[in-house]
Amino acid sequence: MTQTARQLRSTHRQANLLAQEAWMAKEKGQFDRSLDLYQKAYLLEKEVAQGYLELLDAEPTRSIILKSAAVLAKECGLLREAEKWLSHALSGNPSDEIAAELRTLFKEINKKHRKVNGTAKVEKGPLRVVEGILGMVDSTKHRIGVDAADGRVKIQVPQEANDMVLKFIDNQVKVTYRVEGRRKWLKQIQKAG
Repeated sequence: MTQTARQLRSTHRQANLLAQEAWMAKEKGQFDRSLDLYQKAYLLEKEVAQGYLELLDAEPTRSIILKSAAVLAKECGLLREAEKWLSHALSGNPSDEIAAELRTLFKEINKKHRKVNGTAKVEKGPLRVVEGILGMVDSTKHRIGVDAADGRVKIQVPQEANDMVLKFIDNQVKVTYRVEGRRKWLKQIQKAG
């Protein structure tokens, strides 16, 4: 194994560890921390993927690495970059099984890309915190209601976090959110106390 191959594998392992940490942070409702970790993981995996781009005979490793870069780009909201990595992976010689996975992921990203229309949400406003009982989770409107001492506070939830917030229903929670115009956007949720 060459030194470059060792370095790429080591960097890939580091990216995987960061991605696992990011996933755990996301599961805990720590969305800002999760995004930060996903971005760090993506930068590392991007470096590895660039090292494999021209190695068309390095299958299945090449396709798996490029798919990993695409998944991390997607987690960071970099949908166009994710599409590019998938296109590169499909342009090589992936097995039929891996090619099918790549196409499925490509369709998911395209669907999400159309919803977002290529625009990134710019965060504005200060972070605020509210504590109370999570009394409402509306998965169709992507929002929650925290019953605080001075009334119910309605907070928008990122679509991918809908299922995660359900585990806090009817529990005392501490919610960090950002005010943007007339809306409040969830940044973190955790059990209070």
